[in-house]
Amino acid sequence: MFKWMNLFRGFLMGICEIIPGVSSGTMALLLGIYDQFLGAIGHIVSKHYKKSIIFLLPLVIGMGVAILTMSSLMDYLLTQHTIPTHWFFIGMVLGVIPMMFSISNYKAEFKSVHYVLMGAAVILLYWLSTVGEGGTSVESIDISMLMLIGLYFSGMLASAVMLLPGISGSLVLLIIGAYPIIMRAISEFTSFNFEVLPVLIATGLGIVSGLLLAGRGIQFLLRNYTYIMYATIIGLLFGSVFPIYPGLPDTAGTWISSIVSLCAGLAISTYMGSKNKQSI
Repeated sequence: MFKWMNLFRGFLMGICEIIPGVSSGTMALLLGIYDQFLGAIGHIVSKHYKKSIIFLLPLVIGMGVAILTMSSLMDYLLTQHTIPTHWFFIGMVLGVIPMMFSISNYKAEFKSVHYVLMGAAVILLYWLSTVGEGGTSVESIDISMLMLIGLYFSGMLASAVMLLPGISGSLVLLIIGAYPIIMRAISEFTSFNFEVLPVLIATGLGIVSGLLLAGRGIQFLLRNYTYIMYATIIGLLFGSVFPIYPGLPDTAGTWISSIVSLCAGLAISTYMGSKNKQSI
């Protein structure tokens, strides 16, 4: 049965993918559909493909609608209200961590190696956040076959990464230089400039390919190396604060709005996590 609620869930996941540092995998965890999401991706090329398509289709539609309709709003918030907006997403990310510790039964299951992996994941995200600093806009797009091939593989890599809670596909795109091109293409397309359609098609095909290749791999790791994966995911969640961190507020008004935003993000994330807590 077509789950209409998945349109909204996909919409929320799509918003996360617009922002470098925020993972749609994290949102899937909060929404309580992470395991179903991975399973549907992993079985889309099996005899259960019909069930997978029925589950994934509204998610994909919701994500597509979010990316096309919310890019301008998110650009406005990130440009005009940068610090409070980032602190809201920091709250959203941090609110997932208690749920992950609870799911992982860390007091009984975690050994020294798990904490080492957690620390390594934090360091990796910190490094990625420094590598990813740079320009995030382009004035025009000169389409070539080489560019389209590059965008295909960029989309593949980003989608494989975004399946892991804590690491953002858009952050990876930013690091490898594809993010500003894709954001510009989305902006142009929503302004009815269809010349950029090849950019979106190449990226979209790469995203689909990456999801199909990575879905079963991540499922295998979660099933056979469960607590190692839990520790890695917790580290990625902690580390994902680095690429989002906007600095401290510089005025009293910004301090107030940032604290309110942080608390709102924490409250929403904690509430969603408590309502949808599940093992993954």
